[in-house]
Amino acid sequence: MEFEPQKTNRGLILWLWIILGLTAAMVIIGGVTRLTHSGLSIVEWRPLMGAIPPLSEQTWQKTFESYQEYPQYQRLNAGMSLGEFKQIFFWEYFHRLFGRLIGLAFFFPWMWFIYKKKIPKGINLKLAGLFTLGGLQGLMGWYMVKSGLIDNPAVSHYRLAAHLILAFAVMVIALLLIFKLSDRERPSKTPTHWLARVSYFVSGVIVLQIIYGAFTAGLKAGFGMNTFPKMNGEWIPTIGFSMTPLWLNFVENNFGVQFIHRTIGWLLLIGISGFWWLSLKAKLSAAQTKAINLLLAMTIVQFTLGALTIIYVVPLTLAAAHQAGACALLLLTVSVNYSLTPKSTTQDI
Repeated sequence: MEFEPQKTNRGLILWLWIILGLTAAMVIIGGVTRLTHSGLSIVEWRPLMGAIPPLSEQTWQKTFESYQEYPQYQRLNAGMSLGEFKQIFFWEYFHRLFGRLIGLAFFFPWMWFIYKKKIPKGINLKLAGLFTLGGLQGLMGWYMVKSGLIDNPAVSHYRLAAHLILAFAVMVIALLLIFKLSDRERPSKTPTHWLARVSYFVSGVIVLQIIYGAFTAGLKAGFGMNTFPKMNGEWIPTIGFSMTPLWLNFVENNFGVQFIHRTIGWLLLIGISGFWWLSLKAKLSAAQTKAINLLLAMTIVQFTLGALTIIYVVPLTLAAAHQAGACALLLLTVSVNYSLTPKSTTQDI
């Protein structure tokens, strides 16, 4: 099917922007759910009937009694009142309901675009893959919650990282589809190809940083060593590498994980500043220059948010803003990658 990117695909592009925005909001809501210790308040996974909240006092009491059978109540919240339970229930329920909303916001417009034959050739299979990925992200969310319903009332930080990465993958793929459908400007030759390679490397480091951000959150590693730039007077915290074997400190030690997260943050701040400086020597378009400038600005903002989150011991507003910053940073680096990569070397997603 031949199409004119700016006209024929306007509806598709707007729809994908909405899906991307909803997914970003879902990431932030997920962060608030975790920070309010609400994620383990719903102990069942009912994809359909779970959309209906408790509607009577009797149903609320039964739901509360189910929660009381699990470790979070028994070890952390013993004696919690029904009113207090309703507060943490709200965030987990809202988180799950919002996920269902995204599924509906994707599925029904998608079916309408198919019916109207509005989807260009080669795009529909990618949309099917995106829808499947969103479903897998929901399944991973329940798999994550299950890890906190057994003995230790805390979810696996590995599963949390996987859950988060799948959400970021949905946003990245949606953004790439938007660029493809809008026929966004890219170089036709390769004068900036070397800069694109640097940009891809930066993207890889950002993904690693997001994973370590999830590890830091899952291990609650931000609730300690709350000084900056040193960690309680040390540049390299001794306690951060106290586990044996040594490699465990990189994935299991709270302070080792926080140290790595901080270190990658410094590397990104320095590296992206250097990348920006290199870009000044290249012959770039106005759009490319703007994308790189925005990437540097967002890096500075995100680094500052991270430092403040640590210093003020993970307040809800700063932590949520820091998570939103991670979304913006990754999407901006994808935008830079796309704008720098020549058409002749860019593979379709």
